[in-house]
Amino acid sequence: MNYTKFINYISTQQLLPSVQTIANHLNLSSRKIYYLLQAANSELRSAHQPFLVPHSKITDQQVLALTTKLSIAATNEYINSYDRQLIMSICIALPLKKWTLSEFQSLFDVSRNTVLRDITELKQRKKFKPEFSKKNGFEFKESLFDLLVNVYNNLILLQYHASALDHFIHTLDNQLSYSKFLLVSDKLKNMYKSSLKKQISASDAMTLTIFCVLASLYNKHHPMTAVTPLFNNTDIASFKKRQENHIINDFALIVTTNFTITMPTSVKLFLTLQLLSVTKEQDEHFSSHSFQDLLILSEHIVNSFMATAHMTSTPSEKKALTRDVQTQLKPFWYSVRYQSITVYDYLFHEPFFENYVKKSLSHLPDHALYNRLFPFGLLPDQISILAMIFYNFNLQHQEVLRLKILMLTSLPIYSQNLFQTVIEKNNATPCDLTIRHLTNTKTSIIDDNNFDLIITESTDIDTKIPTFLIDRELTTTEFDRLGTVLSQL
Repeated sequence: MNYTKFINYISTQQLLPSVQTIANHLNLSSRKIYYLLQAANSELRSAHQPFLVPHSKITDQQVLALTTKLSIAATNEYINSYDRQLIMSICIALPLKKWTLSEFQSLFDVSRNTVLRDITELKQRKKFKPEFSKKNGFEFKESLFDLLVNVYNNLILLQYHASALDHFIHTLDNQLSYSKFLLVSDKLKNMYKSSLKKQISASDAMTLTIFCVLASLYNKHHPMTAVTPLFNNTDIASFKKRQENHIINDFALIVTTNFTITMPTSVKLFLTLQLLSVTKEQDEHFSSHSFQDLLILSEHIVNSFMATAHMTSTPSEKKALTRDVQTQLKPFWYSVRYQSITVYDYLFHEPFFENYVKKSLSHLPDHALYNRLFPFGLLPDQISILAMIFYNFNLQHQEVLRLKILMLTSLPIYSQNLFQTVIEKNNATPCDLTIRHLTNTKTSIIDDNNFDLIITESTDIDTKIPTFLIDRELTTTEFDRLGTVLSQL
């Protein structure tokens, strides 16, 4: 498989890259690349073609000679270090046999140094660090429940590489096949749909199926006799009342029929919990981990924005703003993974704040978290939406300016008082009203005082200040029009 991967890679190149470059691209050791290059040159010698030399041109005749003698192995069957480590982590967590360096070397058909490098990277983790003993081989020291969760989560990640998943299935039993697991997982999908009237994804069904077989086989070697260490009595009673538990119990009979294994009660309860999580995710489109990650990211965005825009707020105000940002990030996150949403209506653009948001996202303290949740970043419209949230927050915390209104009029005093009452009782727009007699006021006095609005019945006033012209008859409609003008100002 490595040789096939190597030949297919160099067939796409015009010049043969350096050994180190090829090693980096194929995630293999330089020593392995030298070995593969030597094998390829042996093929070329037998085909009477010149050797492959780093930094030299690769001819069509060389490519033709190498590709026609390739094995039938598909190019996607190559298992990289990431997938190897996922499989190793699963094997160590719920071992069906003693796992040593030589066992892993045989499993993946790689060198001892490659296995050592993978084990070293696994040992750098905070949890699930492999420890070696002559009696048991590599093992983890975490609790049984944590081990089960680790295996389940790793199986989910393994779904994205069919070849790696198929490779792991062969570690369970040579008689088990990927196609058989696929068939049984389809039965679980149909049972789920029939009982709950909802859809479950093929990857979730496959994960649950492989997990229950692995955990049941592990139970043969290390019986999970007591349920209590996994769940307390209250949880057990609660699980058994759920429809998901009835599905798992029925599914256990199918598993027994197809794989000739017995699923213990503890595994059934654990699967019930996982199926409940899937059901919850179907309802809310979110897992608790993603929900928590979005909250953490929202806190980072708010803190970064506050620092960039030099804004201040109380702890309670910042908490409310963080929740607003998190609430908006949910549909953004959902659209990345489930349904592409690229049309957003009714956007208000505030370029100044949109620029602040862009700067804030580029200066996040945990950029890895942002990249994991939003691999392609946020769309321009999504940036605008976040900017609207911060812009609205800023408006709410600005000092409310009062409108300065000058009323120039010769109306009788009772009409003036009516205007004053209407303006003062207008709660939507706080105003300061000055009333002066029309004949005694000069235009220079009007302009020098920077009034926001002039109310008058005269058409002879020469000013650039907005003017509300009083109609001949005072009506409710007239005062409604004045209220509209005030709110617009």
